[in-house]
Amino acid sequence: MDLDLPSLAGGTQPAILRPSVTLEFSAASSDGGGLLGAVSDAASALGLTGAAAALADRLISLRLVRSLAPEVDSAEFLLLPEGAPPFAPGDTGSIALAAADASAAFACRIEAVEQRGHGLLRALAGNGGRILAQSRLSRSYANQDAGAIIGDLAQQAGVESSVGSLGGSLPRYVADDRRSLYEHVAVLAASAGRLAGFDDDGRLALLDDTATGEAVATFTLGVDILDMRLTDRLPHAGALQVDGAGAADAGGGEAWAWLRKQVGPLRAASGEGAPQRRLPAPWLTAPQAIAELAGARGRANARQQRFGRLLVQGAPQLRPGALVALKDTPADGQWMITRLEQRFDARHGLTARLDIAEARGGGGLGGLASALGGLL
Repeated sequence: MDLDLPSLAGGTQPAILRPSVTLEFSAASSDGGGLLGAVSDAASALGLTGAAAALADRLISLRLVRSLAPEVDSAEFLLLPEGAPPFAPGDTGSIALAAADASAAFACRIEAVEQRGHGLLRALAGNGGRILAQSRLSRSYANQDAGAIIGDLAQQAGVESSVGSLGGSLPRYVADDRRSLYEHVAVLAASAGRLAGFDDDGRLALLDDTATGEAVATFTLGVDILDMRLTDRLPHAGALQVDGAGAADAGGGEAWAWLRKQVGPLRAASGEGAPQRRLPAPWLTAPQAIAELAGARGRANARQQRFGRLLVQGAPQLRPGALVALKDTPADGQWMITRLEQRFDARHGLTARLDIAEARGGGGLGGLASALGGLL
């Protein structure tokens, strides 16, 4: 389904962008694959079918929220009343946003359909993050790579994953049902110095918060930026101490229950000053893994000192974890998107509200670190 906004310009150059929204949904597949496995092809298709074209005139508004684990992505859209609902809970598909030469997709599943008294139709959709957040189990792992554990948790929930190996194996990890599977995914990703979320095709993926790269968009104050708020604050945390457990690194796999007389290499620290914080990580026994977790949390805490929120026009290519550049602002440079809310309607066009954190060394998310603080 595609809805274009008319140009308000009189010449060949439009006065505003002409964004479009494409919605494609089909009945849920019963072939036994992943719950969102069938939508990856649709997520890259912007062409219209007859049914989609019929829906184009019915779209009133769209609100799309995307973030990183453990926060859940969601979509909400409102349609004009015309006959029976064009989809049902459980149907899978994708929502695509496009403007100029930029586009992005959101593979999702219809979660709820609401028919209101005055005839309007409201639909809610989510991706695999919602499925993982609703799933709980009790499962233990021994001598497995963190990436393999994340992949297995996703498989248990019927969610596709593109997470590969993350290096050394963990001697043990217990996924207990006191936390959702998505919370466990966030913990395991943070243990490897990564951030977790879903890509455009609806697959669980990890982001390296130390990676460098080019900004996907440059926003200029007074041109693209409609509203802006940047905040500098005191550090959220000072000295951070990470304590591992066990002695399997020294005595082999059978020595997991040994107690060390001295903590030694099973402790790592980052940052300095107050407030001090201790982070127990009993699933880690290798000194390198403990140091990596301490470094990742230290980078995230440092980036909590500078964050902000932008309201910009257009820019459908934005996604959580991407870098954006600010120009002609009090804080020019690269920032990373920690949360994204995109809205579309015929009156205002396509706008995006971005929660951002300063990108130091090309990566790191202060906002996500705050969310993970209660998990680790």
